[in-house]
Amino acid sequence: MSNSNFNQLIRIHEVSQMVSLGKSTIRLWVALGKFPPPIPLSATIKVWKAQDILKWIESQSNQQGAQ
Repeated sequence: MSNSNFNQLIRIHEVSQMVSLGKSTIRLWVALGKFPPPIPLSATIKVWKAQDILKWIESQSNQQGAQ
């Protein structure tokens, strides 16, 4: 992901592809506090910062390495 994409806002479909999780799992994990919360743009549109998702992926990798 290039620097310009690092600050990009992405929707749940792209988030799902990045983390290889289903949309329902992402929503559940957000509710449980296990995944970064989305940014509401409107009542029906929610997005994530790509950088937040990349940081989350890295933190998961670090946790797996520590076990």
